Amino acid sequence: MSKPYIRLCRADLVQAPVWEWIVDTDRDAAGESADESHVQPTRFVEIPQEPFAQFIVATTIGLKDGSDLPGISELTVAEGRIAVRPTTVFLLDRHLQIPGVETNRLLTRFTRTLENYPVTWKLNVAIEGEATIRSGKIKGGDMKNAVSALMAVVQSLKDLRR
Repeated sequence: MSKPYIRLCRADLVQAPVWEWIVDTDRDAAGESADESHVQPTRFVEIPQEPFAQFIVATTIGLKDGSDLPGISELTVAEGRIAVRPTTVFLLDRHLQIPGVETNRLLTRFTRTLENYPVTWKLNVAIEGEATIRSGKIKGGDMKNAVSALMAVVQSLKDLRR
């Protein structure tokens, strides 16, 4: 049962917290409509330590106001090293990109909290061989550096016109 990544919803991640990208060898089994944007659920109850693998993992995203929302992290296992990158927070079943100016605007409006944005992540499943579930901070979630850089570019363009 593959589906496009963008169509994953909270219920999918409750039923199967670990998903994987469809690769060429899986496309025949997944059906003709499956392409590189498709993912499929796995039966893993924890993230396996493989030589190389990429997974889509159910994640809890912590907001600045202390509330939690469901989300997605992309997890890469390569040569014994693991990288986790939170990519999405769900607002109802809408995918909101992390970090994102529009994400922060919608979260602020939905939670009715001034400047609310993602600040932490915690995987919903363990990694094979690890006693604690991984978690971390989201850097740049407030988008202030990106907005400041954009404003500097705009000011530079205005100066060039003069």
